[in-house]
Amino acid sequence: MWNVLLDKFPTEYEGFRIDGSFQTGIQISQALQDPDLSDDERLAVALGLLYPSEDGDGSPSSFPDLKTAVDGLRWFLSGWYTDNRPKDEDKVPVTDFDIDQWRIYSAFLEKYGIDLNRSDLHYWAFMGLLSTLGECAYTNVISIRQQKIDPKMDTRAKQALMEQKRIFAIEREEELTEEEQEDVDAFMTWVKAGG
Repeated sequence: MWNVLLDKFPTEYEGFRIDGSFQTGIQISQALQDPDLSDDERLAVALGLLYPSEDGDGSPSSFPDLKTAVDGLRWFLSGWYTDNRPKDEDKVPVTDFDIDQWRIYSAFLEKYGIDLNRSDLHYWAFMGLLSTLGECAYTNVISIRQQKIDPKMDTRAKQALMEQKRIFAIEREEELTEEEQEDVDAFMTWVKAGG
């Protein structure tokens, strides 16, 4: 197991050079979530970003076979994460690197003194720092996105939370579960009836 306290950040996978920069990791994440690309296109873009076509000296780089390349992509995206993941993990994204760019940028500048526009961080360092940020605008918005609307909330609290969720929504996240939609519909009916 890789350990940030003992090991250098990886620059290759199974002997194949990778681009480990945090900007590349963000671009890979964006490509894998791009609704305008087919599954094959998403994978092709992600692999093309991770395995650069040239070595640092400008000579052509070798590319792993597809299975190794995909295994390397999975490893690159999750190898930094050391906690146990819940089996029923919610797959709904809570971060969008376009929508949240200024919140993330300012959080790194304020909390760590890192100017992400000028920094050369490895993706694993970036994700480790991002996942352990203390309270800030970014983590507050993530909390709002994750908060469930409780039917027992008073009217003002529900309205306030619904408005915050609308403001900070990630477009892919707009769809409510059937149960959440029923709660919203019941609440709106109640409001229209005069509360």
